[in-house]
Amino acid sequence: MDGMYAEAGVKRANSGKSLILRVLVIAAVLFTFFFAGVTGSKILFVLGLIIGCLIIWFWPRFNIEWEYIFVDGQIDFDTISGGEKRKTRLRIDFEQVEVVAPLGSHALDAYRHYRVRNYSSLRKDAKIYVVVAKVAEEGLEQIYFEPSEKMLSLMKEKAPRKVMSCNTDKRFM
Repeated sequence: MDGMYAEAGVKRANSGKSLILRVLVIAAVLFTFFFAGVTGSKILFVLGLIIGCLIIWFWPRFNIEWEYIFVDGQIDFDTISGGEKRKTRLRIDFEQVEVVAPLGSHALDAYRHYRVRNYSSLRKDAKIYVVVAKVAEEGLEQIYFEPSEKMLSLMKEKAPRKVMSCNTDKRFM
């Protein structure tokens, strides 16, 4: 493991779906308290308090960061919710990897029809790479991520024929 360690992390941009969900949750609490005040219903007031407590508990989970860790031929894809709760989403042994290439590379043309797992920041200006690997029993999948330069060089050192360099800035979404 001496020198074969690299990590990178990116904060996921807020998608339209998460923004709409946040607005709907806040609107639900406000409407519940409004109708509780208008009708004088204690049940609605208690329901509003319960929903408010659930929001306080779930709100940090809307802020997600991706962390990628490459250790001696193994890549971990972790989520960090609210800056504190870490969960490993996927672990790939580099022996299961078919190719690592920038998004839009011709090296990925044969793999376009496989399922996509997007572990990128969702930003338009991001340098997204794709790992095509066999994931458990599910078969080959494309995993989008944003590795650091050090991580790419270590992957290239581990398996030079599997890692393609960034020679294009073309992106297909």
